[in-house]
Amino acid sequence: MASDANYLSVRVQVGWGDCDPAGIVFYPRFYVWMDNVSHVLAREMGIPREAMIPPGAELLGFPVVGTEAQYIAAARMDDILEVRTWVARIGRTSLSLRHEIVRIEADAAATLLVRGREDRVFVGHGPAGLQPRELTPPMRQVLARFADSPLEADAQAELVDGLQRS
Repeated sequence: MASDANYLSVRVQVGWGDCDPAGIVFYPRFYVWMDNVSHVLAREMGIPREAMIPPGAELLGFPVVGTEAQYIAAARMDDILEVRTWVARIGRTSLSLRHEIVRIEADAAATLLVRGREDRVFVGHGPAGLQPRELTPPMRQVLARFADSPLEADAQAELVDGLQRS
């Protein structure tokens, strides 16, 4: 995992199992790679992997409630890709991430392949099941480090359980 002045990034080498019979990356793999960066972000916010998997006294997580991807160019086996992630919006209990997946060329240039977006809600699992939880001030500080410019703030509708709420 690398982090630039304002984005998180993870590099991946495309393998045999990532490709479809046409020899290009099967589109769901891009979502997997975007999800991987989301887990890196959770750790940056102080949420260890152990808090996100059972068994645990209190499970925490950031389930996806909305996604989108635009495919611009194909990736092939052995390509080196970099998933770059910015925080596009911070709500009370939710956040939106903006992703760009680029191919790192032999001359170190980056070719844009995919633009993506994820909407996630911070949840805790307690006696009442999964419940949205408010992002803490330390979490907000971490999110602000990776903020897109300009960052959409709390003024926008809040995403809860996949629905927009005011």
